[in-house]
Amino acid sequence: HFGSSCTDPVVDCKVPVLISAPTMSATVALGPDFSLRIIGISGELCSLTVQPAWRVAKLRQLVARTLAFPAAELTLLDGETELKDHHALGGRRELTAVRLSSSAAEQKAKERMEFMGTLMLQRASKVAFQAKPRV
Repeated sequence: HFGSSCTDPVVDCKVPVLISAPTMSATVALGPDFSLRIIGISGELCSLTVQPAWRVAKLRQLVARTLAFPAAELTLLDGETELKDHHALGGRRELTAVRLSSSAAEQKAKERMEFMGTLMLQRASKVAFQAKPRV
């Protein structure tokens, strides 16, 4: 069951969590903190203190750690839209967490790697074409 880890006495999902962002620039890190609710099928899973400039990847890692399961198995949705790791949180106040099976997470990771590989090959071809001397 997805939310069952929140009943674990070691993990208290009602406690807001704030982690620092030392790698962000000072202008980005100064954004106003706000509370973001993470909900699942069974209701609220946790509430976290976040910043609008944070990337979804950072939030996904934090939520997975809070719920005590692998981040690779976590997908975050804004309504029906899956958020990608490079998206900024912005002003979103509530997201839905969906836990994937380990096999579905592996398939998703494989598809993501194939897509990124294809994208990198396309970019390399474009750069190589542009670098060719003109005759």
